[in-house]
Amino acid sequence: MGWYLFRRKALIYLMIAFFLEGGYSSGEQERVPEQPASMSISRKDQKSAQRSLFIPLSYDVTSVRQSHCGPEVLSSVFTLEPVVEENYKRILKSTEDQIRIQIALERAKPYASFIRKKIDEYRLPPEIFYLPIVESLYNPFARSPQGAVGIWQFMADSMHPWMVRNEWVDERRDFWKSTIGAFEKLSLNYRYTKDWLFSLAAYNCGLNRVLYVMQTNPGKDYWKIAEARLLPRETRAYIPRFLAVARYAAYLGRKGFPLDWEGNVQWIQIPLSFPVDLRVLAKKAGISLETLLVGNRELQFPITPPKNYALKVPEQYAEKIQRVLNDEKNRLLDFVVHTVGPGDTLYDLSLHFGPPISMLVDYNPGVRPEALQVGMKLLIPKLKDVGPFKRSIPVSTQDLSSAEPFTNTYMVQEGDSLWSIARSFRTSVDRLARENNLRTEDPIYPGITLKVP
Repeated sequence: MGWYLFRRKALIYLMIAFFLEGGYSSGEQERVPEQPASMSISRKDQKSAQRSLFIPLSYDVTSVRQSHCGPEVLSSVFTLEPVVEENYKRILKSTEDQIRIQIALERAKPYASFIRKKIDEYRLPPEIFYLPIVESLYNPFARSPQGAVGIWQFMADSMHPWMVRNEWVDERRDFWKSTIGAFEKLSLNYRYTKDWLFSLAAYNCGLNRVLYVMQTNPGKDYWKIAEARLLPRETRAYIPRFLAVARYAAYLGRKGFPLDWEGNVQWIQIPLSFPVDLRVLAKKAGISLETLLVGNRELQFPITPPKNYALKVPEQYAEKIQRVLNDEKNRLLDFVVHTVGPGDTLYDLSLHFGPPISMLVDYNPGVRPEALQVGMKLLIPKLKDVGPFKRSIPVSTQDLSSAEPFTNTYMVQEGDSLWSIARSFRTSVDRLARENNLRTEDPIYPGITLKVP
């Protein structure tokens, strides 16, 4: 036993010594092809970051970091500047910051194995795993004031070609695709900047802006650029904050927090060519709904798109789920997303598509049959093989009081719509809107007064 412990300690000390000498070898860095800095990046380059480049690979020190030996360090590509140390001390003094980091790491658990594997594949510094703590606290539903969404915080105009957004999905919330998108962008940034700090700065404020600053200030490293305030204030705060969070989160065991030694979730994709209600699938497969939802946060509804969707499931449930999906009896019929128009009622939609009104209400929580708003979207299961919904009588022909003047007034009540008011006063939505200087799709609010017949 004594000899075994001696060998184990010796191995740990050797690992620490190796890491302190520098995990990124200069030989690896020299193999990165020279690429002149450019003021603009072509669309082709943006669509495909060159992962085949020899981006320096950090030494995996996970086992060392879990121990109580050696100093707290970061990868050799990062330096603990005074501003990083200030941020780190601020975290140590802030219970709120520590709790937020703990919450973020708890949220990260389902995705941790996948993200760490991709970090290895893309040969990124291992600290990148902690970047979403700064970006979103690992919340797939996080939305910045500027409109960035997901754990990696993509804007609508920066998510292509990796992700799409439509009435069924917002793939910025997809942990799988957004992680690949983020790592492609970071790899592309490194290809042009040859420096991980500048690559991270470009992730925050844009690659062209960073390249311009680098080109107009040749020879200056990131910290000198930041000290000269040549980058946005947010970016200058972003880098030291990230490094401080990474340093703190990498050594939680030393801060008195329990360490999770259990294996992380391993995800696999199951291609679907038909829509699936995750609530029904979870019930039939005998697993919790949250198990399916946590891997498919991009869905706008708990129902997958009509075709061409990759359902992400934990590996241990894959066979059971596949068996349910292969059973024809367990296939769900098609669904449509219907935009409510003037005169639409749940009753008419129920008659056309087949589901009872109660089912429509179940699939659209919060919707009240008597208060449909023009423009709202309804998820409708197609229980009949029918085409798009069409009104049998055009709304414009339903004006039953065309000659009657609008001499009375009506105060809008909670739950009213132009359609319900028009029906009550036996007039058309078109005329009611016209007499009140409204468009038929305009919303109305309780308390306003409308002219009526």
